[in-house]
Amino acid sequence: MKKKTILLTGTTGFIGHNFLKNALLKNFKIIDILRSRNTRNTKIKKIKKNYSNNYRTIYFSNYRQIQKKLKKINYDYFINFATLYKSNHKYDDIFGFIDSNILFPTLLYENIHLKAKKIINFGTMMQVANGKNYNSKNLYAASKNAFEMIENFYSNRASMSKFYNLKFYESFGENDNRPKLIPTILKNHKKNKSTKIISKKLELNIIHVNDITKAIMILLNNNIKPGSYCLKSQKNIKIYNLISSINKKITTKIKIKYNNNNFNKIKKSNLKKLPNWKPDVNLIKKIENEFLK
Repeated sequence: MKKKTILLTGTTGFIGHNFLKNALLKNFKIIDILRSRNTRNTKIKKIKKNYSNNYRTIYFSNYRQIQKKLKKINYDYFINFATLYKSNHKYDDIFGFIDSNILFPTLLYENIHLKAKKIINFGTMMQVANGKNYNSKNLYAASKNAFEMIENFYSNRASMSKFYNLKFYESFGENDNRPKLIPTILKNHKKNKSTKIISKKLELNIIHVNDITKAIMILLNNNIKPGSYCLKSQKNIKIYNLISSINKKITTKIKIKYNNNNFNKIKKSNLKKLPNWKPDVNLIKKIENEFLK
């Protein structure tokens, strides 16, 4: 049976890099698209050495090169992991949001929408704040919503391609260095520093990065109706309870300063869950293990 080829963006990011390693283990062929500054990326070079027959990279130094380079390759699927995330923004961040979350994927879709059999894009449940579609919680979410409207244009032009959007609230995995809450608490704990948290009542819905990969494999290997789907744990994690539980098991306690600020509770959304998917990873245990190392 012929190996399937996946075209990827964002393989230097946390989720994209984890998927890259998993897909190669499952015997997919991988072609990723990276900016030229990543030619010396040690993580990418290490994987290339181990999978030289199944993994290659298209490097580009400017957007004009993308169209020419993509014309020369064939692939079965396209997955867009590339994104710029910030929960709050400053004036100068606007340029990055537009470049990474709108312009770059639009240039790619212009070239791949008629070639790839399945096209998967990642979004966030912040795009459906208060459970309402296209109600953006922040500018990052607004830029993702803006691109989805562009994506809809390409999906209407490509009757032979299936377009998907996967959205979730929070994610976590081992060796997670992103500026998110759990990695920040872990980083500060190692430095014996305190972490400020908005409220003792804070709850987060978090899924493990391996369960995100599982969702992608379901889309690639099954005949799922095109559209947008939610990846969600059955229960939210109460951060106060999680920290209290971990502190009972470790010698050097996690230092937390809780504020009494209001926060928006997670509200129900009409976005459907991905068929045949449910999280397998015991996330609380995984998080605890990171503090017990």
